[in-house]
Amino acid sequence: MKLRWKYFLVLVAASLVPLLVVTWISQNASRRLGKTISGKAQNTLTDTVKQEMVRATRSYAAFSLLGGQTTEFALRMLAAEAELALALRPPSPTRIYYAADFDEPLSAPEDMAPSKYHPIRSKGGVDSYKRISRQHPNFLLAPGTLKEDVTADIARFTRLSSALKDLNQQYGTGLHWAYVSLENGVHISYPGHGGYPTDYDPRKRLWYEVAKQSEALTWIPIVDATTGQLLLTLSMPIKRPDGSFAGVAGMDIKITHALAESETASRWSQKMSSFIVGAETDSSSGKRKIWVISSQEKSPPGSTVVGGIFSEYPEIQELFRRIKNKESGYLDMPYKGVESLWAYAAMIADQYFVIIVPKSEIMTLPEEVGQMFAGYSKEQRAITGLAVVLALIFVGIVAFFTSRFSTDHILTLIDALKRVAKGDFSVRLKPRMKDERDQLVHAFNEIVPKIEEHMHMSNALGLAQEVQQSLLPQSDPSFPGFDIAGTSIYCDETGGDYYDFIETHRGGQPGLAVVVGDVSGHGVSSALLMATARALIMLRSSMPGEAAGIINDVNQYLSLDTAQTGNFMTFFYCELTQHEPEVRWVRAGHEPALIYDPSTDVFDELKGHGPALGLDNTFEYDSFRRRLETGQVIMIGTDGIWEMRNKAGAMFGKKGLREIIRNNHTASARQIVDTVTDALEHFRGDEAPEDDITLVVIKVGR
Repeated sequence: MKLRWKYFLVLVAASLVPLLVVTWISQNASRRLGKTISGKAQNTLTDTVKQEMVRATRSYAAFSLLGGQTTEFALRMLAAEAELALALRPPSPTRIYYAADFDEPLSAPEDMAPSKYHPIRSKGGVDSYKRISRQHPNFLLAPGTLKEDVTADIARFTRLSSALKDLNQQYGTGLHWAYVSLENGVHISYPGHGGYPTDYDPRKRLWYEVAKQSEALTWIPIVDATTGQLLLTLSMPIKRPDGSFAGVAGMDIKITHALAESETASRWSQKMSSFIVGAETDSSSGKRKIWVISSQEKSPPGSTVVGGIFSEYPEIQELFRRIKNKESGYLDMPYKGVESLWAYAAMIADQYFVIIVPKSEIMTLPEEVGQMFAGYSKEQRAITGLAVVLALIFVGIVAFFTSRFSTDHILTLIDALKRVAKGDFSVRLKPRMKDERDQLVHAFNEIVPKIEEHMHMSNALGLAQEVQQSLLPQSDPSFPGFDIAGTSIYCDETGGDYYDFIETHRGGQPGLAVVVGDVSGHGVSSALLMATARALIMLRSSMPGEAAGIINDVNQYLSLDTAQTGNFMTFFYCELTQHEPEVRWVRAGHEPALIYDPSTDVFDELKGHGPALGLDNTFEYDSFRRRLETGQVIMIGTDGIWEMRNKAGAMFGKKGLREIIRNNHTASARQIVDTVTDALEHFRGDEAPEDDITLVVIKVGR
């Protein structure tokens, strides 16, 4: 029976005392109670979100600090290598490239090529990419320095080539330049490049002067003299064997490398903004400003987006005070005219990480609760008004006790909401009224598990993403006679694609196994199955046996995990050897690998047979082999490449892939991989990808 009819029957039965006064009191109390409950729910949930945002900024800042410590350790190692080189006798003369040599095609190193990790910035944006050499560093003599006066130090610094290459390989694409400058005017930089200003003197640069004066590790933001990019520079002094000041060693880190947009932007809302800022006081005007160093919103480097827009708000001064004291926390203040929550935490080198989330994006649940209570109050007032018309004197007494009974039910709901706000998702309410109030109870019981599920899902996706990032190769392998490169691009936070390079030893001969797999589905389960398959492949490849035996054993063990789930993994396994110009492979339900012979302009496939791994633990796979010729190109990929669709619904297709390989067969494996991924991105346009993309390219170079 509905609530209005219950009130009607009770009031008719009582029908003694009019309810005019009691009705007025009850209506106002109900209205105030609904507002109170909505406000408390909003406040408690807002506090929970604020604390979560602060924890996120602190975690990101801690990660940045850890990266800064890694960079400082790397620079100390480079400085130690430079001091050791200065202490040793000059080695025999070798080929030395000066900065001017890199600017002339005839004198530049043979490996000179544009680097997408070194864009040249102009007033209109990025116009081109810096040409660099990863095989040779460049030397530069400061103005006024005579080559014959520093010949010995130049020869000594040729010993740093291997150390600079190792540093670049270990640090990755986040490293812009690594260099050492001496007080006598000798300067060595890696990767090798030209383009220095004619009057460039490293001894007059801010990073050199600060390190010389402080005699310690220093962090400062600078604008690169050759690319115009905003960089974060770490520098420290180096000594000669007699303890005197010799010069400065330094590393330039890309500031844009510091923002983890993909993780933070999807945690609460796609409307979230994130910044890396620095705070300072203008010496001329005395005004306090917060400078945007890097922004998720692609603001121009060095602009005063935050300070310029919010200088009129007194809250910006409070933010300035807090970050100057290296505090972390949150503030309530507008951003671009929208009420927002700000969270901030200190990073390295007087820099701070700030995230901003509109309140409207995180207040959906409190607003829904408030609307539910508002609707309940409105219905209650309508019922009470009807009762007034029909009731008599004693109706007021009955209505009073009825109101108290309803209030007790609402207070129970308030207590339950407070427990949820504190993280207790086990709370449930029991329906007792058998009317519309029980609908509110059912709605509460349905909302709480959804909130808990959302939090678990967020944590699980974060874990799966970390697992996958750690399992994929961090760099391309180096294997004599072959040029190999690979990549994997996921369409969601976690994907099902996998590739790896595994060193093998068959018959006492070194080899390299190249594997590509595609796990069914996406998400945490696919990430875990990929991790299991990788572990099995790594373990079994280290044991004796041929390729078919390895895959048979992996399939048997993997089937134990997939027997009850229905999951499976397509797989392509191939082995390369140094002593024989051939490839041996096993195909398990995966697309055949493409092989292109430029001497005949013919494409062929590395075919085979067998189901995907995890479907049939009794199946015996066969291995195949083929002789390889110099210049041939092998491509192993997943169906996300040729099945990619554009906005019109057309597929990229294998024909387009073959044309890219044919037109770029003389390029390096890495360049072919980059060309394919760029073509896919251009073909897709604004259309969201539907499947993961994994590609491995092998060039035969015997």
